[in-house]
Amino acid sequence: MPSAPVTPDAPLERPASRWRTAGVVLLGLWSALLVAAIALWVYAAFLSGSASADRGLVQLVGAPFVLVAVGLLWWAWRSVLALRQGRREGWTLLLVLGGVAVMQAVLTARAVLTSSSTGAAGGTPGSGPPPEVAAGLLAAIVLGLVSVCVGVVGRRSRPAADDAAEDDDPGAPGDGQR
Repeated sequence: MPSAPVTPDAPLERPASRWRTAGVVLLGLWSALLVAAIALWVYAAFLSGSASADRGLVQLVGAPFVLVAVGLLWWAWRSVLALRQGRREGWTLLLVLGGVAVMQAVLTARAVLTSSSTGAAGGTPGSGPPPEVAAGLLAAIVLGLVSVCVGVVGRRSRPAADDAAEDDDPGAPGDGQR
């Protein structure tokens, strides 16, 4: 005989909290990478010792990317809040960042492999890319794939609030009533 009363109508606990934690960790990792990129731009554009024309070019070309990174940081903050509240829109940024990371890393890897196989990058033909470049591209692909997988599974582990609201409302459209 069970020690606690068990009702057959009790809702079963879904594994959403496990995926929510993984989502928050991945969003934190992406945010740290964005902050590191912004810090690198600030150092290269304003704090480096060189006073050449390249510094102005770095400032001019890097500024739009920094604005996008700041926007992504804001979106990451909103996504973490949404995940903590159990809302599905918190998973969207992981899907976007993961997909973009995979595509960009694959396209960059293709260009690097093509240039290294022909010797256009200054190396001997067929020598391949430098190991640190290959490792960085592989890490970006893995991080992107993990982000997409966690985003998809996490998004599916929790039903949408809109779906739950429609189930509770007997007069909602779709029930055959108008």
